[in-house]
Amino acid sequence: MLPSLAQAPALRFDTLTWDFGTVAEAGGRVTHRFGFANRSGRPVVVTDAVATCGCTVPVYSKRPVLPGERSEIAVTFDPMNRPGRFDKAVSVFTSESGDPIRLRITGRVTPRERSVEELYPCDLGGGLRAAATSHAFGYVRHAQPQRSAIGLVNVSSEPIELTLRYGRRSGRLTASVPARLAAGERASFDFGYDLPAGCGVYGTLEDEIGLSVDGAPVADWIVVSGIAVDNPLLYSDNSAPKAEISENIVKFGPVKRSSGPSTKWISLRNTGECPLTVRAVESRVFGCTLRPGVRIAAGGEAQVGIRLTPSDCEYGVAVERIRIVTDDPERPMLTVRATAVIEQ
Repeated sequence: MLPSLAQAPALRFDTLTWDFGTVAEAGGRVTHRFGFANRSGRPVVVTDAVATCGCTVPVYSKRPVLPGERSEIAVTFDPMNRPGRFDKAVSVFTSESGDPIRLRITGRVTPRERSVEELYPCDLGGGLRAAATSHAFGYVRHAQPQRSAIGLVNVSSEPIELTLRYGRRSGRLTASVPARLAAGERASFDFGYDLPAGCGVYGTLEDEIGLSVDGAPVADWIVVSGIAVDNPLLYSDNSAPKAEISENIVKFGPVKRSSGPSTKWISLRNTGECPLTVRAVESRVFGCTLRPGVRIAAGGEAQVGIRLTPSDCEYGVAVERIRIVTDDPERPMLTVRATAVIEQ
């Protein structure tokens, strides 16, 4: 909530808000000057003015404003690359005690026409450009198919033939692409995951999809990822398991590479009303004693060992996020950040 003028009795602003209305993105910066007067009997200095965003710049004088004198704070907004509604604030600090005075600017930016390079920033080669080279689905729940697409365009003056090729594969991704794009034609690379109920697939899904233009592979892979988890509809009422970890960060500190393995223990608790099942555990650098299939009764807990074998690590900082996937419908994935400094 904006403070009332009574909260800043020394400086009285003509207005605390300004609506620019509709602003063209390509029309350049717009400025409003917030005028104010010193209604007190003593000089007042504007010591600082801080905007909530780099697109908004306040300009002011630090010269003392004498009693009865007027001054202003110019607030400039840059609409470039910011289409849509905007609502920005500027906090004005003065030599008077008390909370800052809040100025606010609002409006709507009408978008400019984007170039092909802006709409499709990834140059894959062979005349083919893409809107992105990665997509993360987040949770991919069983029996809830996830689909998406990445835009493609042929910027060459000739038609091109497209085919798919694969790098790393989860075996669960389906993908398709038009076999042919005419010169200047736009299309999309369509892909998605569909995990049937009871398929038993949990944890990280990651796929690398490559495109070939006229039989020649392009340089960049398109990486698609997600986390396979249970369908939350398995629980029809408020009775459900609830996973909580006792510590999210495990620090081994400095460790000699020649020293033997060591283990630090944390707890995985089930604070829900149904048994909790561990679906997947993912770690590479650090070991983890927890295994898929472990069941924890309602109100129970399991001890989880995070294991470090220094001889398996390179010198320097070792960091890993260990993923634990359970059938908790609200928060199916927990992460534990394990760190160590491997010394000679």
